[in-house]
Amino acid sequence: MKDRHSTTSQLDLVRRDMLKGLAATGALALTGTLGFSRVAAAADSQTVRAYGVTTAQLKDWSLLQKSTGLTMQYIGSNNDVGVYMRDILASQMGNKADIFIFEGGTQNILGPQGAYLVIDEKNPNLKLWQRTPDVWKRSAVVVGKDKKQYGVPVIGNADSFGYFPDKLGVKADGSADLSWKTVFEDERTRGRVGYDNTWNYSIGVAALYLKSTGKAKIADPADLSQAEAKTVVDFLVARKKAGQFRTLVGSFEQQIQLLANREVDVVNCWEPAVREANLKLGNGTTRYAYTEEGYYKWGHGAYIASQVKSRGNENTVYKMLNYFLDGEYRAMQARDRGYAGPNMDLAVEYATAHNWSSDQVENLKATQQKVDRKFAKPFVSTTTPSHADSLEEEWQRFLNA
Repeated sequence: MKDRHSTTSQLDLVRRDMLKGLAATGALALTGTLGFSRVAAAADSQTVRAYGVTTAQLKDWSLLQKSTGLTMQYIGSNNDVGVYMRDILASQMGNKADIFIFEGGTQNILGPQGAYLVIDEKNPNLKLWQRTPDVWKRSAVVVGKDKKQYGVPVIGNADSFGYFPDKLGVKADGSADLSWKTVFEDERTRGRVGYDNTWNYSIGVAALYLKSTGKAKIADPADLSQAEAKTVVDFLVARKKAGQFRTLVGSFEQQIQLLANREVDVVNCWEPAVREANLKLGNGTTRYAYTEEGYYKWGHGAYIASQVKSRGNENTVYKMLNYFLDGEYRAMQARDRGYAGPNMDLAVEYATAHNWSSDQVENLKATQQKVDRKFAKPFVSTTTPSHADSLEEEWQRFLNA
């Protein structure tokens, strides 16, 4: 059976989906129900159209217009990599969007297939490229397996789980390293755990835990073999049957709800969910875990739709890509979501120049220190593992258990 995320089988999947669901995908492409106009995006010297994950958005895009003169039209994509790639290939989103933003891995498929342009590193509007550290700009998030530079780094983080320190009896300041055992097989949390219902976000961290504790032989938690995937899901099925998980979590909004309503004591989630919950509960009520074993480390890249070349708005797009590398975007993402990225020093410069409080400036520095601390541990995720078909089949077994 071919890996459905390989170059060949992904095209087969798209063609099959288009034939089976022509009414859905065809209507989507023709009517623009993803939020863009039904007419292909025209070259516009002031507007950039982006399609991608919602976490890459600023809470207030008017800042972009004030500082650069650009206007952003941003439509959020599903976090499911299959849905995202079908939107681009089957619905020809490049006819409507200039930039795609998604987690690393898609460039290995959509780049060679021609959906993404190779980045022109010498474009004069990409002013901050040379000073951007290689650890970000040459990472597997934005460089393809064919060694071509398909993307510009946007944000990154190392995900773990949110928890209530008072429920676990641990340090209230969140500074302690906690084991992933807290999520999987801790009697203190049994029946009080929220667990994400997608395989790409949940199988890997379970594999990391089993590998780190010696409970299973796992070569790479980010790229499990068929046999390894079965071993991990056997463990998760057993924990599910033991009543470890109170609920399976299907959205960012549900992550926030579960924490804000104190429906769980622990949930593997995105860091902004903890921040949003604390807006209701009070600062520091919930914490985002430093872990003993490691993290779901990820990064988002911005990729140029291939249709941009014929639209003639490349310089506008590169101006937007440069904004992702600059201090304003970096400072806002770190302040509002806790995410880091390249050129954090420019974020500190921006905050200082715009009279942010000393606490806010120190928080920017702390964000970089936090990410450096987390990135020192395994594992780096990918949206396109080698045996995605096996992972999906095994994950269905967990969901149905």
